[in-house]
Amino acid sequence: MGRRKKSNLNRKLNKILLFMTALLIVLIAITYVDSKILNNKANDNSSSITDPQNNTNPSDDNNIPLEDTSTDSPGSPQAGDRSDEKDEPQADDIVDIEEPLPAKPIVLAFAGDVNFDEDSKPVARYDRENKGILGGISEDLVNEMNEADIFMLNNEFAYSTRGREIIEKSYTFRADPKRVEILKEMGVDIVSLANNHALDFREEALLDTFTTLDEAGVDYVGAGVNMNRAKAPIYYTIGDTTIAYVAASHVIYAMDWYATDTRPGMIGTYDPALFVTSIKEAKENSDFVVVYVHWGKERTHEPVSYQKNLAKIYIDAGADAVIGCHPHVMQGIEFYKGKTIAYSLGNYWFNASKRESGLLKIYINPDGSTETQLLPAMNDNTYTYMITEGDARESYFKFMEDISFNVKFDEKGFVSEK
Repeated sequence: MGRRKKSNLNRKLNKILLFMTALLIVLIAITYVDSKILNNKANDNSSSITDPQNNTNPSDDNNIPLEDTSTDSPGSPQAGDRSDEKDEPQADDIVDIEEPLPAKPIVLAFAGDVNFDEDSKPVARYDRENKGILGGISEDLVNEMNEADIFMLNNEFAYSTRGREIIEKSYTFRADPKRVEILKEMGVDIVSLANNHALDFREEALLDTFTTLDEAGVDYVGAGVNMNRAKAPIYYTIGDTTIAYVAASHVIYAMDWYATDTRPGMIGTYDPALFVTSIKEAKENSDFVVVYVHWGKERTHEPVSYQKNLAKIYIDAGADAVIGCHPHVMQGIEFYKGKTIAYSLGNYWFNASKRESGLLKIYINPDGSTETQLLPAMNDNTYTYMITEGDARESYFKFMEDISFNVKFDEKGFVSEK
């Protein structure tokens, strides 16, 4: 009985082994067939792709690629072989990101009185030195003047070779029209003609002055062929900001110096009413209004009371900065409603005396805020230079604080309210 059981068990094991062998063979066959099908599909797909550059149709027998007969150097890869090339970014893959340039402030620069009269000592020096404006003004100041977006000063003479001198006056000034080139060397964009010397040689010389400045491309305010031109603002637009300039004089030699509807001349500000209309017009058409005014008492550092009163009237009418001249010496700086008042910038290049001077800069920032800076300068024997030595700069700013009103100066000349 024991042997029969073992024999039956062996037969059962053999049957199971045969079944497993058959099943394994079937699985191998299925795997082989599936792999063949997948390979055939891949080949079919690759053969149906059209070259987009050659635009060939695989079903078109005429579009058989020709054999490349070009000769390649020994060892070099054949045309079309990219196996040894590195992947390089294509033009479409490169994103050109432009960094926005930081917005810069608009720089307005101002100086005081200049005199190019043919008998003046500054012009004598200019001709003698034969260095252009660098013979009379230091290079650092000249650079500052030329780098400003708009530079303005007081043109206290006429450009002409004509006209009858008013001999009753103590001083009369007239320059040859060729001297206008000095303004261009200085980087001057606009001048005030509202002063007590523009008509020293009467109407003929004043008209020549207009022509000379027009031909030189230098703008002017405060005088004109009639009152409409004399009181008209001049506008500059830089980016999205428009700056307006107007000028008037509180120091006028005679009544016939005033412009009328038919007579050339200048606009005055003894009675500020008419000038205030110019300021208001300028404000309506601009973002920033500069008032340049000839006023005050000569050779005194203290502004007289009417200067302070008029400055406030101008600012209340819309002025954003009030710049003064005529005293031939520096006067103080004050802020009213946050607006800069520079009562006098003194002589800039006028005579041979030794006196403090300065180049005033107002920065209009992109956000509309402003900063005021005074670059310290000195006139000495018809040469104007920037004060750069530490102790001298400190003394200069101390002097300016003493004659100013509730302001302080930092070491770079920036002015702020105390």
